[in-house]
Amino acid sequence: MLAPRTRALLDRYGLASRALSRVGGERSATEPGQSVEFHDYRAYQPGDELRYVDWRVYARTGRLYTRLYQAERSVRLHLVLDNSASMSLYGKATYARTLVQLLTYVSQRDAPTQLHLLDGRASRPAQGLGGLLESLRFVDEAGAARPAPPPGAGEGAEGVSLLPVTALKRFALSLPALRGSSLVLVVSDLLEETSLRPTLAALRARGVDVGFLQVVAEEELSPPVALLELLDVESGEKLPVGAAEVEAYRSEVRAFLARTRAAILKAGYKHALMKAPEAGEDVERAALAALIRAGILTKR
Repeated sequence: MLAPRTRALLDRYGLASRALSRVGGERSATEPGQSVEFHDYRAYQPGDELRYVDWRVYARTGRLYTRLYQAERSVRLHLVLDNSASMSLYGKATYARTLVQLLTYVSQRDAPTQLHLLDGRASRPAQGLGGLLESLRFVDEAGAARPAPPPGAGEGAEGVSLLPVTALKRFALSLPALRGSSLVLVVSDLLEETSLRPTLAALRARGVDVGFLQVVAEEELSPPVALLELLDVESGEKLPVGAAEVEAYRSEVRAFLARTRAAILKAGYKHALMKAPEAGEDVERAALAALIRAGILTKR
């Protein structure tokens, strides 16, 4: 669960859905309501919130007027959390869960929100305080992936390792056509050799707006140049490496991130690189700062 100090800070922020997609996630209606777009003035009425009173107009006219804003149509939010084996490295899993909890806290005040794990588990769509507590608990208890057995395997067969891009495509194909009514936010390291393009195509076919928060750790971006043993946590394969191999690895990681970002942007979606905090850092504070810098959260 989030600390009280973090919740107090989050109360000042909202989900900047336009920032999550080049297509745009917010849908503004014509009726007066509350959103980020100015609509009109009307005379102040008892019960109006003082923060919406235009004090500059009062200074000029001596009369109180309330600012009105265009209402936003409800957009359902789907938060997808990667709980594959590679996320267990360098504190990425804890950081990713914290990002999702922060987003859940903010989003459920305004829209129905559903949480999904890449192994197929999901929370029920929820909104409001009761739903928030249930959703935060769901993330706390998410844990590692529950890998599915290979196709055709009998009961009790050993499960296969869950790979994030493959699992994300399966999630996309499970969505109904939700054209213009849903926003999908993926929190994952996306560490898989499989091309991301088919997954992006599946998401486009569903008509959803999508934002990718790609979680990485400094140790992955720039491991020390020394004699190391490289471990593939998905396959269990080990490989001894030296300085030359480490430098080649650094170059490949940079190329992988560039390819991933280019594919996501080309599909018309938002991409933000989220670096896991160093050991000893306040994870909640680091996650909140990262979401604000990325333009995912904005002040209300």
